[in-house]
Amino acid sequence: MLIICLALLLILSCQKYQKKDKIVLKNKNFCDSSFIDGVYYKNKFFILTLGCGIFEYDENFKKTRFYNLKGYFSISNDSLFLLSDKIYLYKNENFVVFKNINNAIGYISGFYIFRDKVVISKDTFKIQDIETFKLYKGKLFIGTNGYGLYIIDERKIKHFIVGNLPSNFIKAISIYKDTIIIGFSEPFSKSKIGFFYNNKILKVYEFSDDYIIDICSNNSIYIGTSNGLFKYENSEFHKIYDGYISRILICNNDKLIFISRGNILTPSKFSL
Repeated sequence: MLIICLALLLILSCQKYQKKDKIVLKNKNFCDSSFIDGVYYKNKFFILTLGCGIFEYDENFKKTRFYNLKGYFSISNDSLFLLSDKIYLYKNENFVVFKNINNAIGYISGFYIFRDKVVISKDTFKIQDIETFKLYKGKLFIGTNGYGLYIIDERKIKHFIVGNLPSNFIKAISIYKDTIIIGFSEPFSKSKIGFFYNNKILKVYEFSDDYIIDICSNNSIYIGTSNGLFKYENSEFHKIYDGYISRILICNNDKLIFISRGNILTPSKFSL
């Protein structure tokens, strides 16, 4: 009995001093609206809110600035763009009009990306229901919602569907050591992570019933889902956080920062 009591006291003591996940930025500190998307660019967070537009937070100087804008963020050639009623370029600490183009969801290195097409120079590639995209070594990888994977390279297009892929429903794309990491999620099926190299799937993992939202890969691979954040390590997926992940903003050896439950968070292991 004495041993059991001592064990319980030890557990309670550990729980008392266990670190909790740290809130880097709390939405109510800026506006009473949830953070839903964002990007990290040159030591600044650019955060899209549900009802308060966009705010910029400088982590070095702890300064905040608001913009009455909304849209999609895209980083191209080391420049930050916002795709909205026009395409805006972040320049001299402000968003200025770059192109009078509406309804684009992405701009990257000359590629204008819409939900149903990609335009580069005078070429237009019709692609249905574009969900995600990533540029790597001059090639644009495009994931769609039910129509597979497309690769545009030197103005030629390749198309991959089930048979070459485990699913046609692609929700996220990232790059890890020259390998394309693809997140597949479709109704009534387990989510899958595929490792794609040289136009072939090398391996596929079924790992969760959760819906994949985002993948971030740097020194490690992190998968954000509808019900948590996972780390891929030694061919296994380890859940390191519970909760809906809207976006993974930073993932490297020193920082892991993501949007969840309307706030910007970092796990206790990475607490700043």
